Amino acid sequence: MVLMGTSVHNSLFDDMFYEILAKDISFDQKMEELAKALPKILQYSEKASARISFGPYSYRSPGFKQGKYQISSSNISKNDEEDHELCLELFYNNLSLKNNYAPFNSDEKQKLDFIANILSIFIDKEIELKKVRYDYDFLLGSTNEITYSLNSEGKIVYISPKIQEYGLHPEQMISRPFTDYIYPDDSDEWLSIFKNITSVDPLPLKAQIRIQNYNKELHWFQNHIDPIYDGMGNFLGINGIISEINRRKEAEIHSQEQSNAFRFLARACNQFVDPFFEDIDLLIEPVLEKIMGILDADSIFIYELNHSENNLHLTHYTCVPHLKEKCELAMDKLSSLSTAQFPNIIEKFQKNEPYSVNSIGQIPDSEKNLKGLLTTLGIESAQIMPVHVENQLVGFIGVVSGTKNKQWPSYSDDLLRILFDSIFNAKERGKTYRMLDNTMHLYRSLFDRSNDAIFIHSSEGTIIDANRSACKIIGCSHSDLLSMKIADIYPPESKYVAQSNSAIQKTLNEGSTRFESKMKHMYDSVIDVEISSSVLDKENNIVLSIVRDITERKKYEMELESYRKHLEELVDQRTSELQTANSWVSALYDNAPIGIGVLDNDLELIDLNKGMAEITGIPRENIVGKSLFSICTEGSSKYLDKDLGPDILEKQFSTELHWVCNKKHICIQFNSQPLGLNDSPQKVIFTAQDITRRKQAEIALKDYADQLEKSNEMKDLFTDIMRHDLLNPANIVKGFTDVLIKKEKEEKKIHYLSRIRDNTERLIDMIENTAYLSKLESTETLELQKMDLNQILTSCISEMSPLAENENMDIIYDLQQSYPLQANPIIKEVFINLLSNAIKYSPSENSIHVGVQENDAAFKIMIKDSGSGIADDDKPYIFNRFNRAQKGSIKGTGLGLAIVKRIVDLHGGSVGVEDNPEGQGSVFWVYMKKRP
Repeated sequence: MVLMGTSVHNSLFDDMFYEILAKDISFDQKMEELAKALPKILQYSEKASARISFGPYSYRSPGFKQGKYQISSSNISKNDEEDHELCLELFYNNLSLKNNYAPFNSDEKQKLDFIANILSIFIDKEIELKKVRYDYDFLLGSTNEITYSLNSEGKIVYISPKIQEYGLHPEQMISRPFTDYIYPDDSDEWLSIFKNITSVDPLPLKAQIRIQNYNKELHWFQNHIDPIYDGMGNFLGINGIISEINRRKEAEIHSQEQSNAFRFLARACNQFVDPFFEDIDLLIEPVLEKIMGILDADSIFIYELNHSENNLHLTHYTCVPHLKEKCELAMDKLSSLSTAQFPNIIEKFQKNEPYSVNSIGQIPDSEKNLKGLLTTLGIESAQIMPVHVENQLVGFIGVVSGTKNKQWPSYSDDLLRILFDSIFNAKERGKTYRMLDNTMHLYRSLFDRSNDAIFIHSSEGTIIDANRSACKIIGCSHSDLLSMKIADIYPPESKYVAQSNSAIQKTLNEGSTRFESKMKHMYDSVIDVEISSSVLDKENNIVLSIVRDITERKKYEMELESYRKHLEELVDQRTSELQTANSWVSALYDNAPIGIGVLDNDLELIDLNKGMAEITGIPRENIVGKSLFSICTEGSSKYLDKDLGPDILEKQFSTELHWVCNKKHICIQFNSQPLGLNDSPQKVIFTAQDITRRKQAEIALKDYADQLEKSNEMKDLFTDIMRHDLLNPANIVKGFTDVLIKKEKEEKKIHYLSRIRDNTERLIDMIENTAYLSKLESTETLELQKMDLNQILTSCISEMSPLAENENMDIIYDLQQSYPLQANPIIKEVFINLLSNAIKYSPSENSIHVGVQENDAAFKIMIKDSGSGIADDDKPYIFNRFNRAQKGSIKGTGLGLAIVKRIVDLHGGSVGVEDNPEGQGSVFWVYMKKRP
């Protein structure tokens, strides 16, 4: 539009103003662009800003500032209503601009008014259009369809307000590409349809699309597309109608999912029934994972019921990763479930009723075990389907989810039941296949490994199959054997072939037959055989013949016959020997010096020998058949009742019995042994020996022992008296002798008195040693304690060192370690005595060596001197009392070594002497046991 004949018209005005009005944009967008362009159209682009106001609407140019520096304005009232007044205003941005520029002239004012008039007309048309659109939108809003129009670029020109019901604002969609609201997965399909609409198509197109709102919510629509072309066939745009099909699409998707699920399960089932697939478990896990994904579950599991144990065993399961760790931690609880833990659920399962859980909180307290299990795994929803086979519960299959109120697909029940049935049947079928396969392999193995030759042949003699032993017995390969006839394996004599034909016919008639014959080996040797034939296939006259090589058996039968005759001879000989031996045993039995008899289980005498009759003084014929108690006169029963009991029939028995027979009291040594004879009553054989004299001797011996004990007591009393009564006078003599020696001046008298003192000391030593030895000999045991041999020897050496030093002797020893043993402190006397002897009998200025050797069980203590030694003839006797080797003038009582030996014996050790291997002298040694 131009205003001809006025100065208002110019190219800038036309280019900018009409271009904005002609744009394919919304009314509000056009007003905003006009407000932005108005200062420029009026040549105030850098100096001013503008505002277009229409009723409650206001559109401003960027940087607009309302103030007192208004350049000009134009107002047009619409319908005499102030609210609809159109106002165009132009302002300076600041005071300096107003002072530096000329005011608005008439041309510029005319141009501003012109723009206001044009906009007034445009607004009127827009108001009318909005009313029409409102009526149109109201009409379309009352329908279920949503109409829309697109231009040739695919941008929205119009869309029904009903789109608001799906979370979109129609005014915001205008001039936006339609693809902005199409779900990305469907965009390529829509663009392909839009691109291919290039020619006039009298029929509208249909497509299904998903539209996405601002909240990313998806809605399915059926899109009816009607392309628009001009008269030249140019594409102008699209008029379309979209109808919401969410429910239908959900049903289609549900149906498709159900179809896909069952199609997948059908394919899986086909794999399950493959008889050549050995490990069915390798197929089950991926199938479970797929079904778990189809049902959008967190886990799927299968339990099988063991009726004998009343347990449910987890056979298969799979779960999403975040649940897998929990399942593994709780596997000890999950792997086996007792039916007693879930009585209500098992009762429902027995009735073939499913069990569902939508929330853990809904589970009653009566099912606390299930509630605890689901809580442990973090499960909220579950659907469990029982499975029956032949009206018996065999297990259940279930799916679980951590989502509350999980909505499982309606087909999930059937899907899970079919899955369990398929797996259960596949496993059972697999067991059957494996059993049949194993049976077939077993039969074939038995067939091939049989030691007997097996032929399968027809009634005409054609060999159908044969085992390895058959090939071996004939001496040919399997292929060669199958090319032969039964008649070919018999010797050429006609009688054998006729025998074979007759046997085949008999087998067909009677079902089986057995006979002996001969067969020919490939190398023309002939073997004896036993043939057992039976009908394998009656309809086709197939016969199974088992051939056993009995050549060796025939040979052994001949040898066996020879052995039989020889055995008969041996039996006759052995019988004769047994008869002889029996006569010897009978003679021994009858003439034995002791009584021998046999009792039955009632303790009645079955038999007895002469010795028994002699002991009792009763003839044999008067005893047999009577009770053992009856052979004794009155007065014996009290002994028999006490000494003989029921154990005599059960085990070996030995005791002493006191019998009174014929008024004579005798003592019997009674020994018995049960006879466990098969198929016969229990019997007891016994021996009875008269030990009356022995018992009398034992009594006498006991009396003698008592007398000896009294004698020992008298000996001990004598020893004590002797020690007390002899020791006191001897000590008095010694004391007075010491006094006289000190007072006497005459050497000769002193010499005599010294000899008296020395002999008195010797007498005192003899008295003390005799008493000590006597005490030791009456001692049976010593109280032992833990001691250290090292400390014992060191103490003894320390005590004897002064005596050695008086003789200018050294006692040499090297005892570096501990030697533990069990001993009595009296053991010290042993080493004191041996050291004393070594010092007394060794020359002055010599050394005495003390050493210890050790083995696993004992210590060997050695005391080595350099004396004159001990003659070999004296060595066996020096440890006896009052026995001394010839030592010249050296004093001694002859009791010291006897005391040593007695003390060592009481310690369980040993003592001895040997020559010094290093030269002159002796080595006295003592063996002492180590501490255990």
